Amino acid sequence: MKNTPFDTLNLNLIKVFLSLYESLNTYRTAKQLNLSQPAISRHLQKLRYAFNDPLFVKVHKGLKPTNKAHFLAEKLPEIWRDLEEVINHEEEFQIEKLSGQLNIALHPLYIDLLSDKLFIELKQRASNVQLVISVWSNDTEAQLLEGKLDFGITIDPLDMSKEVSQRRLPKLYAKLYLNNQHPLIDEQINQHTFSKYALAILHVRGWNEHITYTERYLSRFGVTPKIEYRSPHPSSILNVVSQTQLLHPIVANYYDLSSEQVSKKFIYIEDSPLMLDSAFCYHYRHRNSPIHQWFYETIEDMLQHEYRRDHVQLESVAPCFDARAETIL
Repeated sequence: MKNTPFDTLNLNLIKVFLSLYESLNTYRTAKQLNLSQPAISRHLQKLRYAFNDPLFVKVHKGLKPTNKAHFLAEKLPEIWRDLEEVINHEEEFQIEKLSGQLNIALHPLYIDLLSDKLFIELKQRASNVQLVISVWSNDTEAQLLEGKLDFGITIDPLDMSKEVSQRRLPKLYAKLYLNNQHPLIDEQINQHTFSKYALAILHVRGWNEHITYTERYLSRFGVTPKIEYRSPHPSSILNVVSQTQLLHPIVANYYDLSSEQVSKKFIYIEDSPLMLDSAFCYHYRHRNSPIHQWFYETIEDMLQHEYRRDHVQLESVAPCFDARAETIL
């Protein structure tokens, strides 16, 4: 029976191929894999023999992939990662054994809500993990697909690649912060409120420098809000709100807020409290990963606690309501 390329291929050569395809340079590949350049050249010869194709041809500034190489580079990475996951799978996942750097992206509305809680939880349970949090931006989807981010939390739903899985998280109430002397302090906040008073908005580059979710959502009611102040710092926004009639829509609870100056009110749309859907996003190759499952459940508990806290407060001022899920911020 004739051997196929798979029968004669050393699987370690796949790592060499993927590195070569990314760098298109034997020197950089050798450095990345801690091998010598002659060793990389020998591995490339074996790859060419196994696939019966040159795979890479020399050009002035390095290597140029053939059509066969492009085909392999499209198919192999996910197969390779799935194979790694199967081989490295542990029957019982122990968070205490986790180590290394964890890279996640949080939607700006969840930075204050989750970042410190996640760090403290990891510090107590997995002290060898270094947590790196970035703000969800226009590049986040690509970084999830490229493996540069482990997962992300954002407002849902998003129109993303089918390779990015989105698991729903508990809904959260939309809120508005305003000066205690504001004319609206005893009024219900609804979509019409935003046509009467200017806003102070959390400004994050790569997320809402052109148009905010508030503007997009209110446009369906024919409302164009006036945004007078933008800042990346919540403390600055709250300071401005405390001294003006500007309104600040957000999902986060500011627990260190001085109630003597600023108050929180819930936002209503057609007499129902407005809620935000959120999602846990990750590359689908991690769909069976116990690490991602642990983080999903941990974040789910954190958001569920936040929801219950707001729910109790909302019931105390409006015992009967029908909460509906919408996205505004």
